Amino acid sequence: MMVRRNMHRSLISLLVLTLILAACGSESTTTTTSNTGSTNPAEVKGEITVWAWNVAAKSLEATVPSFNQKYPNVKVTVQDIGRTDVYDKLTSGLQAGGAGLPDVVAIESDRMDVYTSTFPDGLADLTSRASKYEKDFDPSKWAQSKISDKIRSIPWDSGPTGLWYRVDIFEQAGVDPKSIETWADLIAAGEKILAATNGKTKLLPVDIVADDAGFRMMTSQLGVCCYFNSDGKINLNNDKSVQALTLLKEINDKGLVANINGWDGTVAATKNGDVATVPFGVWYSGTIIDQAPDLSGKWDVMLLPAFEKGGNRAANLGGSTLAIPAATKNLDAAWLFVEHALATSEGQNIMMEKFGIWPSYQPAYSADLYSKPVAFFNNQPIWKLFADEIKNIPAATYTKDYAKGQAVLASAQAKVLSQGMDPKQALQEAAAELANQTGREIAQ
Repeated sequence: MMVRRNMHRSLISLLVLTLILAACGSESTTTTTSNTGSTNPAEVKGEITVWAWNVAAKSLEATVPSFNQKYPNVKVTVQDIGRTDVYDKLTSGLQAGGAGLPDVVAIESDRMDVYTSTFPDGLADLTSRASKYEKDFDPSKWAQSKISDKIRSIPWDSGPTGLWYRVDIFEQAGVDPKSIETWADLIAAGEKILAATNGKTKLLPVDIVADDAGFRMMTSQLGVCCYFNSDGKINLNNDKSVQALTLLKEINDKGLVANINGWDGTVAATKNGDVATVPFGVWYSGTIIDQAPDLSGKWDVMLLPAFEKGGNRAANLGGSTLAIPAATKNLDAAWLFVEHALATSEGQNIMMEKFGIWPSYQPAYSADLYSKPVAFFNNQPIWKLFADEIKNIPAATYTKDYAKGQAVLASAQAKVLSQGMDPKQALQEAAAELANQTGREIAQ
């Protein structure tokens, strides 16, 4: 607590200093307006900068023309500075009282607790402007944006998962995707594919040393996602987490895992046929369309396989929000851009149709596109699959220590997949390490 109080004093001092410098005419890339909550297009003007990454950045940029039809006097600059750089720069900027931060920033929903716990007033309080929209958003996502009864961000996309698969490779191996109901079915299919492609095409990609996305999807399916329970205790010593990590070990032991390097490695494997499937959130559709346009018609999607026949196939992975740093000099314009992009069907469905960013804003689902076949994805009505899945996704608990949990679990995963450690032992050691780092109790 003492550390936190000292941090608050430092932040306040830096913020005061920043405001003084701004008043003295220090450099700024943003034009100041009155920030009175005005929505009159003639009164709202200036320049705002938005930070995001990859397809997320492109999708936000796609909403700018329609935003400018409403607010022609606001210049919006969307900067793709990379996912890790967004977090590094956001942390540094908040530590510096907001210096150097943009007016709008994308934050993955599971990281909101990290920033609002460490910098309680670093993100603007949007309650008075945004509370009217609460009923319209996916409740599970809204809960991640509402911290201590204050709305600190607006939910952007939800992350219902699917198993993206290559139609032509499945056909080459004689695998009927409709026959896959369980993970055991998928492993059998992977063995056929590996043989049919002379060892070139593995079943799925895993960044063994750095990303536990597979574990998070599987534990989401099993209702124990991902590292903590609803009481905030470390929740890795349970049979279902062991079951998930054991399944990943089995897939790897059979030679069906393509060990890739980060996001770029996953995209490369997707493009060049090194993997036949990619288990990921709905948002990966946009990446496939954007990065592999020549594979139009060769990708399709099904729900994740169940752990047992008839079991749950719904899970969540990822999902993001848009927040406004409290230090912004143009809150009105920043808010109106966020409102247009996320709290209108027009804004959300521009991003959905072009980039597969799945809206947390539920009124958007009434558009025709959610029931139409999608030519790129084997001419199937894939969006209906995700819309039907949403209601079956188990709730998850994150906490401010989520990033620590992710790092500890990735290390455990590497010990299991690369060194052959027993999954149960690896998870017990991971729980102990996480307890040491966070001071949290281990759930029994």
